[in-house]
Amino acid sequence: MGSPTMPRKKVKNILFTSNSTTFTKRQLPLIIELENRGYNVTTISYSKQATEILRLKGKKVEYIIDYFDNYNLKNVEKELEKYEEKYDTNMNLIITGDKNYTWKKRDTAKRDLVKHFKFWEYYLIKNKVDVIFGAQERFIDMVPRIVGAYFGSTQLAYKQNMFPGTFTVVKDPIGRWHTLNKFWGRNKNRKLTSIEYKRAKKYWNNTKKKKLVAPGNQVFIAPQLNDLRLFIISLYNNWRYEKFRNPYANLYHIGKEQTLRVLRKPISKVFTEKPIKNEKYIYFPLTRSGDAQILLRAPQYYNQLELIKIVSRYIPAGYKLYVKQHPTGEGEFDLRDLNSIRKIENVRLIDTYMNTHEILKNASAVITINSNTGIEALLYKKPTILLGNVYYDISNMFIKVRDFYDLPKSIKKALKMKFNDDEILKFINALLESTHKGHTLFVRKFNKYLYDAKNIKNIVDGFEKEFKLL
Repeated sequence: MGSPTMPRKKVKNILFTSNSTTFTKRQLPLIIELENRGYNVTTISYSKQATEILRLKGKKVEYIIDYFDNYNLKNVEKELEKYEEKYDTNMNLIITGDKNYTWKKRDTAKRDLVKHFKFWEYYLIKNKVDVIFGAQERFIDMVPRIVGAYFGSTQLAYKQNMFPGTFTVVKDPIGRWHTLNKFWGRNKNRKLTSIEYKRAKKYWNNTKKKKLVAPGNQVFIAPQLNDLRLFIISLYNNWRYEKFRNPYANLYHIGKEQTLRVLRKPISKVFTEKPIKNEKYIYFPLTRSGDAQILLRAPQYYNQLELIKIVSRYIPAGYKLYVKQHPTGEGEFDLRDLNSIRKIENVRLIDTYMNTHEILKNASAVITINSNTGIEALLYKKPTILLGNVYYDISNMFIKVRDFYDLPKSIKKALKMKFNDDEILKFINALLESTHKGHTLFVRKFNKYLYDAKNIKNIVDGFEKEFKLL
């Protein structure tokens, strides 16, 4: 997006939210770089241990749990109604969007949600905050976004995308990129420059040739037995430092879920198969059930087993529906559900670790809720039907379906679609123009970038470009 420019003076006070020492350690280099550039940075922490780490480093931090303990709630339902009306939101959807709180009793979730609203309202009345950096799901992120907008604060989420070595910054909770919307609106009808054409073509060719997948799919893998050691450490820390007060350290539920995934993983392979040669099929990639893609952006599709059953009824004669679990979600689905999918006459459950590129090569079309697979399908000139909202649905090269009555004719339309290379390149260029240089996924093999000064500088350069757009 060009060289960095000085941000407007209005962005001065920045706030990070963190629910664990892991996230705090990943945020710390960014906090230091922002402070070095003159910004006033504070962290709202749910972790006592993370709070102490920041204080020892001389950083500004507030431990939100101490505030929660001082709130005496008499009528939770009335408080929920009050905040729902004041901030024009929906409390039930907020609770649905927080996986950790769905594990708790409903009354506990409601009570703590009210406490979140009380804290953020109090804090933002007392403190001017221009930008809040966080994720997009869970109370820790949803409530400051909702309340912050009322007080003139903007929540931004930065995340690695599917383009190597780049990240995006978004402020739309339903997953759209405001930078992409703006660039596409201004440039969708103009011809690419020679430089833009070559860059987009290079990405297209390299991605297909190397069969590249999103960085997250390279490092977020199903739990392994050696992850048990990390879980035991977390359990100890939760007892020693957190005193079991952090609402996001649901170690019983996390441990249960991860253990089940480890046990299910080898068995789930029995239910999968390879594609059948010369068989016509439509590809349906599953989404992680606990991910923001579902919880926040498409809660109506939380039960993906039922969704598969519905979609399978609309598949034309002579075609199969190829379903594949998310590569980082193996072991997540109940074995009975996988068996149910396998038993549907016109559905095949495909090997989880089969490269998406190999599946797309021979697919007739793709149906997805809001997966990145739609972009990968475009590279193979395969039509994609979108059931949910996603950043790339602004292009008319994708078919949006919001009513299942429209699905049969949409599938027929998709199977007849033709693509223009220039239009594909134009959209690839728009996607590339909407990203910033830098690695923000500090996990496993990418952890080294957390200690790379140049990378941290690139990330904050990207932040400052975004500040300029606010």
